[in-house]
Amino acid sequence: MNGLNKIVKGDKVIWIVALLLGITSLIVVYSATSALVFNKYGGSTGRLLMKHSGTLLVGYAMMFVAYKIDYRRFAKFAWFLLVPCLALLFYTLIFGRNINAANRAINLFGISFQPSEVAKIILITYLSRQLVIMGDSLRSFKQIAIKLVLPIVATAGLIFPENLSTAAILVLVCMVLLFIGRVRFIHLLAIMGIFVALVGFYLLFDAAKTEIGNRRAEKASIASIENGGEAIKYIPKQNRIKTWSNRLSAMGASRDEDFDPFDDHHYQQTYAKIAVATSSVFGKGPGKSEQRNFLPHPYSDFIYAIIVEEYGIVGAVIVLLLYVILFTRVIRIVIKRPLTFGAFMAFGLGFLIIVQATINMGVSIGLLPVTGQPLPFVSMGGTSMMATGFIIGMILSVTRNMDEETEQEQQAAEQADVNITENYNEASEYSDEREPESRD
Repeated sequence: MNGLNKIVKGDKVIWIVALLLGITSLIVVYSATSALVFNKYGGSTGRLLMKHSGTLLVGYAMMFVAYKIDYRRFAKFAWFLLVPCLALLFYTLIFGRNINAANRAINLFGISFQPSEVAKIILITYLSRQLVIMGDSLRSFKQIAIKLVLPIVATAGLIFPENLSTAAILVLVCMVLLFIGRVRFIHLLAIMGIFVALVGFYLLFDAAKTEIGNRRAEKASIASIENGGEAIKYIPKQNRIKTWSNRLSAMGASRDEDFDPFDDHHYQQTYAKIAVATSSVFGKGPGKSEQRNFLPHPYSDFIYAIIVEEYGIVGAVIVLLLYVILFTRVIRIVIKRPLTFGAFMAFGLGFLIIVQATINMGVSIGLLPVTGQPLPFVSMGGTSMMATGFIIGMILSVTRNMDEETEQEQQAAEQADVNITENYNEASEYSDEREPESRD
C-alpha cells in the first residue's frame, strides 16, 4: 500500500472518480454499441470492446503523463503552442475531415484527431498564465483586449463555423475564468459585446454566402435544362442560422398539430426521451437497452440516455455525482491556493469538464437541443478520451505539488520545533553548568 501511495500521489478522490468513470465507460459503451458491432464489426463484440479498452488505457496513460509533469511547466508549453494550435485549427477548418456534416477532424498518422480538443486545453492554460502575469494590467482594457480577448476570439472563431457548441462552451469557460481572475465586470460586459457583434457579423456573412451558392446551383440546373440536358440535381444548403433554429425549434415542436416525432429534425430527441421515459428507479438492467438500436450515436452523444434506460434514476444520479465530486475537489484547490496559476488552470479545466458533462446530460434527457458533445471520459471517442485524461492529469499534478509543498512545510515546522527544543536544552545545560559558579 505504501508503494502505491508513492506512485499515486495527489488528490485520491480525483483518482477514484477517474477510475469509476472509466469503469462506467467500459460497461455502458459495450452495451450501447450493439448496432455498431453488427454493422461495422460483423457482430464481433470482442473487437470493439478491445478497441475501446485500448482507447481508455491511452486516456489513463495521458492522465498519468500529465500528472507526473510539474504543473508549472504547462504555462510555458501553452505560451509556445498557442500559435501552432491556431494554425492547426485553420487547417482543419479548410481541409478537415467531415464528421456529422462539419469539418472537425484531421488524419494524423492514420488516426482521426480533433484539434479543437487540444485547443481548449492550451487556451485555458494560456489564460491562467496571463491572469497571474498581468497583475495590475488587468485594469487596462487595452491590455485585456490584446493579451486575453484576442486569443479567445481567434481560437473560438476558428472552431465556431463548424462546431458551435464547442466554441460556445469554450467562450463560457473563458469568461468565467476571467471573472475568477479579477477582470472587472464592466470589462466583461464589453467583451461579451464584442463576441455578440462578431457572431452577428458571421451569421449575416454566412446567410449571404449560402444564398448566393444556392442561386448559382439553381441557375446551373435551369441552364442545363434549357440546353437540352438533364436537370442538375442539387439540395439547397441551409445557413447556420437555419440549422441552429431547427435544433431549437425541435425542442418545443411537440405541441404543433403537424408534429412528426420521427422526422429528420426530431427523431434523435424522440428516441432519447423514450429511453428515459421507459426506465425506472433502477432501470431495465445492464445490456437491456432497447433504444440503443435506434439512437444514431448511443455510445457518444446520447450515452447518458442509455445510462438512464439501463440503470435508472439511481445510475443517472451516481454518474452525475461523480462529476460534481470532481468539481468540488477543484474548488478545494482554488480555496487552498487562491489567485495562483495552478488554481486558475485547475478551475478552468475542471469547469470545462463539468459544463460539457452537463450539456451532454441535458441533451440526452431532452432539456437542451442536440449539440454533439460527448460525456467526458465515458463516451466512446479517441481524441475526447485522451484530452479528458490529460486534463484530469493536469489537475492531479496541481494537487500532487500542493501535497508535496504541505509535506515540506510540515517537515520544516517539525524541524523548527526540534531546533527550538535542542536550543532550549543546550541553554538549560549551560545554565546548569554556570549555576554552581555563581553560588561560590
